[in-house]
Amino acid sequence: MILVTKWFGSFLCVEESVRKAATFPKNPSEIAERLRKIRSGEVLDEERSLGAQATQVYDRRLAEFGRFTRFDSSFIRPEDHGFTLELYREATIELAKSAIKSSIGPDVFLGQAVRAYDDVVFTNNILSERLHEWYSLHFPELTEVLSKEAYAEAIANHGSRKTILSSLALDMDSLGADVLDEDLAPIRELASALRRAMDSRRSIEQYVEARMKQVAPNVCVLAGPIIGARLIMQAGSLMRLASMPSGTIQLLGAEKAMFRHLKKKTDPPKHGIIFQHQLIHSAPGWQRGPIARTLASKISIAARADAYTKNDISGPLKEQIERRVEEIRRQRPTPPRKPAGKRRKTRR
Repeated sequence: MILVTKWFGSFLCVEESVRKAATFPKNPSEIAERLRKIRSGEVLDEERSLGAQATQVYDRRLAEFGRFTRFDSSFIRPEDHGFTLELYREATIELAKSAIKSSIGPDVFLGQAVRAYDDVVFTNNILSERLHEWYSLHFPELTEVLSKEAYAEAIANHGSRKTILSSLALDMDSLGADVLDEDLAPIRELASALRRAMDSRRSIEQYVEARMKQVAPNVCVLAGPIIGARLIMQAGSLMRLASMPSGTIQLLGAEKAMFRHLKKKTDPPKHGIIFQHQLIHSAPGWQRGPIARTLASKISIAARADAYTKNDISGPLKEQIERRVEEIRRQRPTPPRKPAGKRRKTRR
């Protein structure tokens, strides 16, 4: 007898007749749960109850119960066992909902966090530029005394030039114009907004770092939390990143440059997102390609460890990167010579 499983039950068949049946409950959620188990390769209880009497199976998933064989099971119709196509439709909708929910993992939240981080950084830059330009009308010399968060905090807390100089215990002249209180109020509000945006950036960065240490600790050590999260975001998920070859990881984020190379025959890109890594962007131009290849290959291994084995292999991988980078620096201390251009032949 051959064991056959349909969406509404499991059946033992001989030729074109059903000898035994173990139908599923007539409940969309129960049917959806069994379809999910079938999709993930699990064996159902209904199949086990009939498997001992089977000699052949219709699905390779059930190979433990018999030899796989091709079989036309179209004669097993759902309406003969009290099932309808409407019930099947409801079950597949439940299955789709479950698949959507299970597909949203921590790495997807990480991707959204990185996008939010980039938006906050962009906002910080815009607000900071506007604040410096606006407040410099009143106190342009403050940029030489304070910078970044301290600059915004001093303006938000103290406001006028005189008050800031008093709080800093400084005595200096300024070329800036005097400002009325009603003109100073919106400047202080802008400074407060910038300070809150800076706090948001720091909080999101801390969240990304903490989450990366849980989701992809090896990638976090090699690439850094922000770059690692960007790679996961660009790939779509940690599992997709782990399935990519190192050459693809090296060029993630440089898709436009790659298409331009393929279409217009420009120079191919050497790196994408990983260019932001300290080892690459601080290296001379002629060393960046080999360093990017090295880093991408180790990130590829780290992503597979994070996705499948969960083993901590970041230490050995980091040492291998450092040794290879030192070797590249020794082998390529100076830029390579460009080949002399061929002389064009002239017609006579």
